[in-house]
Amino acid sequence: MREVYLRNVDLNLLHALHALLEERHVTRAAKRSFLSQPAMSRALDRLRETFGDPLLVRTGRVYERTPRGERVLRELESIMGRLGAMVQGEEFSPARSQERFRVAMTDHGSTILLPALLERVRKAASHATLEVSAWRTRAYDDVVAGRIDLALSAEAVPPTLESELIFNLDFVCLLGSAQPVRTRRFTLRQYLQLPHAVVETLDGQQTMVDRPLAQLGVKRRVALRLPFFVPAIFAIAKTDLILTVPRRLAKITVPLAGLRVVEPPREIKAFPYFMAWHPRLTNEPAHAWFRDQLQTVARRIRTK
Repeated sequence: MREVYLRNVDLNLLHALHALLEERHVTRAAKRSFLSQPAMSRALDRLRETFGDPLLVRTGRVYERTPRGERVLRELESIMGRLGAMVQGEEFSPARSQERFRVAMTDHGSTILLPALLERVRKAASHATLEVSAWRTRAYDDVVAGRIDLALSAEAVPPTLESELIFNLDFVCLLGSAQPVRTRRFTLRQYLQLPHAVVETLDGQQTMVDRPLAQLGVKRRVALRLPFFVPAIFAIAKTDLILTVPRRLAKITVPLAGLRVVEPPREIKAFPYFMAWHPRLTNEPAHAWFRDQLQTVARRIRTK
């Protein structure tokens, strides 16, 4: 951007620009920025004139970012973070913070972690906002682009991101009431002969259960596929299906669903569950505090 051009930019519009590009919705952006909808519409017109680009274009009933809008948003995420750190300084007060923490996690992760995490955050930082979105294949890309602050997953973390182990998750098998098999632990042969409900959180990718089975050249008999663990647990309750879930999730849900628990074949191993964030947030006080809250919750879960 040329210097003469920068002098013509109203820096007060940066917050409006950030809200518009993130929300892709004038009314929501206006509410987030404490502006009226007409004022936000005028701001969008000024921003389009300043950038010489539409930034947002209507596609049906929604707005989509233009390529220029996408580039501007990536830059803004970095700029806004640095400006916030500059204004806030090194001191962080949870009680006064109005920080927004954006986290993507799987449904079993949210079921295991979120109740205790939310309790801690609400007690210490009642003005902060926690936004949890479902894990998806591009979640790590969203971390890099600044669309989310933290991603929790068992998927390998790219080397460009920072990460910490939250805990290791091992599996158990849940059996519906119509499944007659009685055993404490399945052999691999038994396991493969029975009908399974399979939770696939990543489109087209093998699950943490199926990967070691594929290495052995075998696969499960799949009778039901779902994208979420918790609905699957209740769905199989009156059937003959088997559902393989993280043990920590089973401890929470089995008393509610009334399922039998059987140990899985020894070939199905535990897997690590990580949280990952961009290096630009490593030393940011609010986000360092939030990650510490999450690890505190995880430590207490590990010791139970």
